[in-house]
Amino acid sequence: MILNKFIIKNLLSLLLSVAVIMTIEQAYSQQDQDTANRSDEKGLKQGYWKKFDEGGLLKYEGRFIDDKPVGEFVYYYPDETVKARSTFFDDGKGSFTTTFHHTGTKMTEGYYSGKDKDSIWKYYNSDGILLKEEFYRNKMKEGAWKTFFDNGQISDETNWKADKKEGCWKQYFPEGNLKLEGQYVNDQKQGEFRYYFPSGKINIIGFYEASVRTGEWLYMDENLKVTRKETYGNGKLIKEENF
Repeated sequence: MILNKFIIKNLLSLLLSVAVIMTIEQAYSQQDQDTANRSDEKGLKQGYWKKFDEGGLLKYEGRFIDDKPVGEFVYYYPDETVKARSTFFDDGKGSFTTTFHHTGTKMTEGYYSGKDKDSIWKYYNSDGILLKEEFYRNKMKEGAWKTFFDNGQISDETNWKADKKEGCWKQYFPEGNLKLEGQYVNDQKQGEFRYYFPSGKINIIGFYEASVRTGEWLYMDENLKVTRKETYGNGKLIKEENF
């Protein structure tokens, strides 16, 4: 009997707590609805806002302080499926944004500084597989940019400096073996370039000068036997030999 009274007492306390929480949540929800889309005497957006398009479809919802977005904003497709989520910081000047495929899987994620992409950005297909990585600094392409095959293997790696290709460039076969390697200097192909067979053996070797082929270009079979030789001068093919 004493045990039953104890259980009943705790059950009543639990129900009371749930009721209080629901009342508070309803109050906050009602407060949001009652104060939605308000501007102060200076015309600055304040508090909770819901933006609709001309057809009455919800575009986004979030909070403002002095016309600046704060916290999380949610953006919607026309059928009100979530299209993107942005978390704002630094007085609304920066945000971390995730966009979604219509199926709900992640499509992109990265940082914005104002309206410009900043730092690392990642892109995914509808199955959630990483397809590409980019990096930005001061509104410009910077660092290593990578693309990937659907199997997760890297496909291409290009290096950037101040919006120009700079340094090593590599491409790969889907199995992971190197397909191409060369260098960029000030956005121009420069120096020795090598192309490979899927087996890893050299297929083509030659040189670039400011993105123009120069000197001898050798084509080989998988036994490293030269089967073709091209000679370039002043950007033009001046001689070719087949063996």
